[in-house]
Amino acid sequence: MKLEDELIELTAKWQKYVSLDHHKDRDCHWYITKTYSYGKEPYYEAHHSGYILDHWTSPRCGTAEMASTLLRDKLKREIHEAVVHLKDILQSEDALEWVAEPKEKIQELIDYLQ
Repeated sequence: MKLEDELIELTAKWQKYVSLDHHKDRDCHWYITKTYSYGKEPYYEAHHSGYILDHWTSPRCGTAEMASTLLRDKLKREIHEAVVHLKDILQSEDALEWVAEPKEKIQELIDYLQ
């Protein structure tokens, strides 16, 4: 699978996860920027500024591909953490009540994210 296709799939999974709870539109946007400064070679950074993950910026990269790779890795880690979180919710009646979703829907989301 091409890196860009993988990023599209991962951002779709992230959007599905954040939609379980209240989220803002900015939780669903991820960026790679190219910056030119001071007459030096440009650099690339991946970044995200949402409410659920707050603000994240990758280290500076020499290529867009490296920034994309760091973004992919960040999304994979966050989705893995989301799965852990959802499994914890399934184990707690209080958490299930707070989420206000049936166990089946939570399990379907876990299956989709994995």
